[in-house]
Amino acid sequence: MMRFFDEAGASKPQRWQQAVQATTSLLQIFSFPDFFNSTAESLAKLLDADGVALIVYDSPGRLRYKLFYGLETLNQAPVVKFSFPAEQGTVGRVLSSGQPLFTPNYPHSEDAMPEFVAAGLRANLVLPLPGPAGFVGAIAISWLHRVPAPPSLANLTIAGMFAALTGSAIYREELEKQLEEHSLTDPLTGLPNRRMLMLQLDNALKRACRNQSLMALAVLDLDGFKAVNDELGHAAGDQRLLKAANAIHATIRNVDMVARLGGDEFVIILEDLRSPHEVETILNRIVCAVAEHANGEDTHKISASLGATIYPLDFTGPETLLKHADAAMYLAKNNGGNQAMILQLGN
Repeated sequence: MMRFFDEAGASKPQRWQQAVQATTSLLQIFSFPDFFNSTAESLAKLLDADGVALIVYDSPGRLRYKLFYGLETLNQAPVVKFSFPAEQGTVGRVLSSGQPLFTPNYPHSEDAMPEFVAAGLRANLVLPLPGPAGFVGAIAISWLHRVPAPPSLANLTIAGMFAALTGSAIYREELEKQLEEHSLTDPLTGLPNRRMLMLQLDNALKRACRNQSLMALAVLDLDGFKAVNDELGHAAGDQRLLKAANAIHATIRNVDMVARLGGDEFVIILEDLRSPHEVETILNRIVCAVAEHANGEDTHKISASLGATIYPLDFTGPETLLKHADAAMYLAKNNGGNQAMILQLGN
C-alpha cells in the first residue's frame, strides 16, 4: 500500500515532491476502485482526515455515493443507499459554484443532513470533479474523530490536483464501460450480439444443469425480409428489423434473452422450462408476435421461421446446439415459413 505525506513538518517543496510521486504512481493504476483507494489514502494523509467519500451522478440531476475510504459509519448512513438531488447539501453547493467548500462545523451548518450528523460527521471538505462536459461528481474529505484544521492554500491546490485526476479516471471508466457495451451489443437494435450470446449461452447451460430444468435455444430468420430490403431500401429494412426485435423482446420472459446474430437472424435463449410443450407454446407466441407487430402499411409482409433445440435432451455444447437450432429453422423455412419447429433427435 502506498504511503504519502507521512513526514511530520514537511516543507512546502517536500510536500509538492510527495504529491508528484503520488500522482505519478496513481497514473499507473488502471483498476478504478484501487485508484480511488490510493487517492483517498493520499488525501486523508495530506489533510489529516478520517476518510473520503466519492459522489457521482446517478442520473441527470441525481447523485449517489459510490465508494468510501475509512468511513464505516458514514457508509452505513441511510442516505448513502439512495440517490439524492444534485443541488442538495454541501455537495450541491460545490457543484453549483465549482469551488471547493470547507465546512469546519458540519452539524451546525445550514447544509447538514441529519443522517450524517447522526453518523458522527464533524467536518468536511468537498471538491468538484471536473469532466470534459462539466463536473462528473465530487469528493468529500471527512473528519469524524479528529479536529480539522482549515486547509492551507498549498494543500487545497494539491487536493485539487487529486480531484482532477479522479475526474479524469471516472470519465475513462465510463468510456471503457461504453466500449465494453458496444462490443457486446448490436448497434442497430441494441440487443446482445454474438459475443454476448455465447457468454450467456454458456451460463444458461450451467444453470439448466444446476436447476435440473430445460433450456431451449432458438434461431429465428425473417421470411420476406430480402424483398423489403431490395424493393423498399435499407432504411425500411432497418425499421422492420427494429420492429421484429421489439416484438420478440416483448414476448419473451425476463429470464430469457434475444440476441441479433447478424442480418435478419436472431437467436433466443429460453430458460427455466419444464416441458417441450412449454417450449412449443413460447415459440408459437414469438412467431405470432413477429407477424402481428413487425409489418407496416405496405404490401410487403414478413414473418418468422423459428427453429429450436432443447437442452439437455440435446446434450451437447453451445456451438453444436446453435447448429442444431439453425437446422431446425431451415426446416421451418423450407416448410413454408411463419412457423416454429423443434429439433427431433435422431432426425
